Amino acid sequence: MISAELHAQSLPWQIALFGLVGVANTALDFVIYNLLTRKIPRIPANICSTSVAMAFSFTANFFVFQPHTFDAPGQATKFIIVTAVSLYVIQNVVIYLTTNVWMQPVRWANSATHKIQLASGWSEAFVSKNTVKLLATGCSLVWNFLWYRFYVYV
Repeated sequence: MISAELHAQSLPWQIALFGLVGVANTALDFVIYNLLTRKIPRIPANICSTSVAMAFSFTANFFVFQPHTFDAPGQATKFIIVTAVSLYVIQNVVIYLTTNVWMQPVRWANSATHKIQLASGWSEAFVSKNTVKLLATGCSLVWNFLWYRFYVYV
């Protein structure tokens, strides 16, 4: 564990570590999501992929936030509540809205990928499902960092 002074001064370090854990966590989430969306719709696939990622994230974020006390049952409860809202409410609302209501981000992404040589083999469906997932992930990232730092891992 780290001292109270270091913990209070470690915001840039926490953001960097949270980013690294987030990259690994997001990669896991996206791989599972893309595999599942071959057979099932986007929202059920997202629920499954984010559940696996959530289990990984709970453990990894102990290293990021290094709480002053270790209360695994209490912290797990807080983590599950905060993360469940993020993954099952925020992400699914963003996926629904950007798939069915505000589709401009997907249009922009498809337009951009047509201009990039490396992405020329990507189908519009692949770009669409990953664009909405990326937007949803960005929204949950901000929510999670703030709640983990100030509520879950204190």
